[in-house]
Amino acid sequence: MSIVAISETAGSQGIEIGRKLAQDLGWEFADREILAKASQQFGEDVMDLRHSVEEKPTLWERFSDSQQRYKAYIEAIMLEMAARDNVVLAGRSSTIVLRPIPHAVRVRTTAPEQKRAQRVEHQQGLTRDASLDYVRASDRERAARVKFLYRIDVDDARLYDLVLNTDRLTVEKGAALIRETLRDERFQSTEAGRKEVVDLSLGALALAACMAPPEVEARNLSVTCKDGQVSLTGWVGEDAERTIAADVVGRIPGVVRVLNEIVLKRTTRTTVGM
Repeated sequence: MSIVAISETAGSQGIEIGRKLAQDLGWEFADREILAKASQQFGEDVMDLRHSVEEKPTLWERFSDSQQRYKAYIEAIMLEMAARDNVVLAGRSSTIVLRPIPHAVRVRTTAPEQKRAQRVEHQQGLTRDASLDYVRASDRERAARVKFLYRIDVDDARLYDLVLNTDRLTVEKGAALIRETLRDERFQSTEAGRKEVVDLSLGALALAACMAPPEVEARNLSVTCKDGQVSLTGWVGEDAERTIAADVVGRIPGVVRVLNEIVLKRTTRTTVGM
């Protein structure tokens, strides 16, 4: 039992390898399903969620809370799926989100630009030049988004346990290499490891739940979870926000107790008279 997260560059066949791997192992596979589940659970437009993880942030978004909210929703869904074990997650920065999980195998797929563009040309019916432009733009957009959200260089090979150059690898061979990696005992889940993932999942769901109500200013809140007990820290401007945050977290299945240490910190305005 384990978890696989795949980060792909456009045209590198990471999605195809992930689907083949999940099919061979009889595991769950999720790519766009992650966004669909987040949209359904948190009531956000799926296209807004897709933009938040795949495209370069606009100047307005850099100063907006919406991207951090979308990020929390997507992370909550990924970790909720990871807590069930035996799952392959593709894209959506899953390799970064799952870094704290010791038995998760993090894979990066890549290939030369020309090879990836050739695949995109066949898949999408674009011209050769348009396909190359698409691949280059995709690389730039996703790298900028990951840098914005996580302050990480997505091309840093140290982020991954396995990097596959699919220039001459078939989808079947790529999936076989990941299966071989999964046989290593370091990537076998343990009871302690599974409990750790459950706590990470509950913590992520709790943070997302705090961000969902418009009445709660959640930017200054932090959430941790241990053995099902969720601790809320940080500060808000109104006492009602403390109550709402604790209430929504307490209703999450699996949460056994909420320790509400959120403090009240009212801001004051200074009026300058003439």
